[in-house]
Amino acid sequence: MSDESGSPTFIIADFSDDDAANENLPEIEFRSPEDEAWYGVDVWELCDSLVVTFNGFSFEYDEVYSPDDFKNSDELKEFEERFRACSVQMQDTECATLAQGTKVCATCPSVAGDVKFYDAIVVNVSREKHGVDEEGNEVCGCDYKLYWNQGPFVNNVTSAKVGDICLVQEDKRMKPKVVTFLKEARRQLLGEAPQGKETEWQKILKKVTSAIRDHNLDPSVPENQG
Repeated sequence: MSDESGSPTFIIADFSDDDAANENLPEIEFRSPEDEAWYGVDVWELCDSLVVTFNGFSFEYDEVYSPDDFKNSDELKEFEERFRACSVQMQDTECATLAQGTKVCATCPSVAGDVKFYDAIVVNVSREKHGVDEEGNEVCGCDYKLYWNQGPFVNNVTSAKVGDICLVQEDKRMKPKVVTFLKEARRQLLGEAPQGKETEWQKILKKVTSAIRDHNLDPSVPENQG
């Protein structure tokens, strides 16, 4: 997805009281259904729907998901797996942590020049002696062969350097808003009764959510920011 409008990014705040709970949680990334690339995102609630906001892009690229979007538990599980803690840029001094079989998130070669991140598996590492730059920092010259799980080179192997690779984090904690949404979607799949009576404000928000979805205000996925 590409934002060519040049319009500013708007962040619509959710005035909830879970800021303290979020303070030590990792930032999250999301694998978009549009192109299967990973994007840094934020999330907020609109009634019982989940809005995914792509970092660095204006609000018209937001994606809105409703708890009733999922036909079965497999679809819900697949959606849950699209969220994870943000991958971290690999440093030159960390090349020893990569070995055959390591899962990474890396920039995929693109004829169009787009910089997008996809999951891949390290299948080979050609170790090279490290050098130093003008400031005395270690510089890795190793070559990594990556087998791509997604993207334009899916099921193929290409070469990558340390600057192309991000390390996938093991932190499984998730933003409370995502957890709450998944619980509500699971509740609806199981046909369980909602807890508490729906308020007038919730009814209004539900109508707003429906209007947003009907007018398709999430047209396409923005270009990856890394």
